[in-house]
Amino acid sequence: MNIKKLISDLITVKIENINYEDLIVESISSDKGDYCLPCFPFSKILKKNPNQIALDLASTVKKSKYIEKIEVVQGYLNFFLNIQVLSKEILAEIIDSKIQTEGQGKVVCIDYGSPNLAKYLHIGHLKTLIIGESLCRLFEMFGYTVKRLNFVGDYGTPFGKIIGGIELFGSMQEVEKRGNDALQDYYVKFNQLEEKDEKYVQMARDIFKKIEEKDEKIYSMYKKIVEISLSDAIEKFKLLGVEFDDYRGEMYYNQFVPKLIERLKELGLLSTSQGAQIVDLSAYDMPPAIMLKSDGTSLYASRDLSASIVRYRDYEFDKMIYLTAVEQDLHFKQWFKVAELMKMKYASSLEHVSYGRFSLPDGKISSRRGKQAVLVDLIEYVLTKAKEVIKDRKFEIEKPTEVAKKVSRAVLNYSVLKVERGKDCVFDVEKAFSFEGETAPYMQYTFTRIESILRKYSNNINNSKNIEYDYSCFNTDAFVLTKMLNNFVPDCRQALIKRDPSFVAKRVMELCKAFNKFYTTTKVLEGTEPEINAKIRLLIALRKILKQGFNLICIECLKEM
Repeated sequence: MNIKKLISDLITVKIENINYEDLIVESISSDKGDYCLPCFPFSKILKKNPNQIALDLASTVKKSKYIEKIEVVQGYLNFFLNIQVLSKEILAEIIDSKIQTEGQGKVVCIDYGSPNLAKYLHIGHLKTLIIGESLCRLFEMFGYTVKRLNFVGDYGTPFGKIIGGIELFGSMQEVEKRGNDALQDYYVKFNQLEEKDEKYVQMARDIFKKIEEKDEKIYSMYKKIVEISLSDAIEKFKLLGVEFDDYRGEMYYNQFVPKLIERLKELGLLSTSQGAQIVDLSAYDMPPAIMLKSDGTSLYASRDLSASIVRYRDYEFDKMIYLTAVEQDLHFKQWFKVAELMKMKYASSLEHVSYGRFSLPDGKISSRRGKQAVLVDLIEYVLTKAKEVIKDRKFEIEKPTEVAKKVSRAVLNYSVLKVERGKDCVFDVEKAFSFEGETAPYMQYTFTRIESILRKYSNNINNSKNIEYDYSCFNTDAFVLTKMLNNFVPDCRQALIKRDPSFVAKRVMELCKAFNKFYTTTKVLEGTEPEINAKIRLLIALRKILKQGFNLICIECLKEM
């Protein structure tokens, strides 16, 4: 229910070029009404003081079952809503209706994750993975078909170094046995040789050239390395609750670069600079977009542009979103401009969404793998902490191990999403496990409390047609919670528009806080049967919205905790 529009429509006198709905806001305290219209913006237009304008407008408001009373206070027109009427209609709308699906029939592709294969995932990947997954779920909430794309880094001289390391120090049998740990060891050892003797730099380049030429032996090793490393990455993604539809990476899209280069030449967009093939973007206050290096090899810009052409062919997307760290802003501006200059019909559908850094307090987590801030170490550490936190709790419905996994995953995911997308954040593991304050366990525990109350309630009001409800028992805390539930879907829509799931994370936290305040002032299972039914109906609506909200911010619901 759009309460602001409802109130706006009741004001019969209109002011030219003024939309009351845009100006109406929720009151800061219940003694000043539920919503208010500040009349200060109208002073210059009407040549009157704000208080007089508020008095004049008050006299024109139509009577409505939704409005209990109206007051004018210091230039504000305050509206006190009819709690019983609105609570009944809002809760019915939440429980019985479905979300409008304005995205029906539209395809959105989101490119996120993008690990460099044969290397460890680091904690920076956590941010792209979780923000990306949350954005996917937001689009799906509003009816869009979403394709999750992971542009994996499976190309370049690092693979020459790894294969060089295998030939010098190890074997493919060891790689198959130890997986990414072995690959990382060989990579590190080969880099150490490079630092002492430049001949190994050329060795890595020569091996990578053999990969490009599909040398029988080297290419076979390369394919096996990619297979093992991608399998390891997929396993780690699943630990975070993330899965992709498409893992095609740099090597796949590189085959389309020659055709792209020919097209750029045909359009007269390509020029030579110091041996490299570039698109001059000086007219747009940007450095040139380098398409090919002087040795003829492709770069990120040409591979990303080629990938966009193939993806449009395969998915016919209405929107193609790239989620990366803020440092890559220029890169995307450059090749987006090239797509525009090429008059690609999807050019206006390309969008870059950036995020700030994600880090840990120094020294908080050491790595068994010889480097700091490896994602798998963080996942293992947080799971261990979750097991410690819940070890003394008794569970009858869910298994403790599964609860620990869900809590640890929630802690990690919420640590990313609670901060505005563009801001840097530091993850404090110890604080994140508190059952008090703004933490994931606090939210999960709130949900289990709601589940517990509903289990205690013996009547199944969803399956009965003869249930009576008495909303006169709703106090201010109950109505605040009801209004917040009413605002949830519009808030999610704003989060989608801004491409920022932190808005959803904040709303879910506010709902949990509002419920706990309501719970301290209200005995849910006391009162007449119609009063209890009304309070239970509020909790059923809350449970539905929290399930939606938890899913959007990649947190799993628990029935007990």
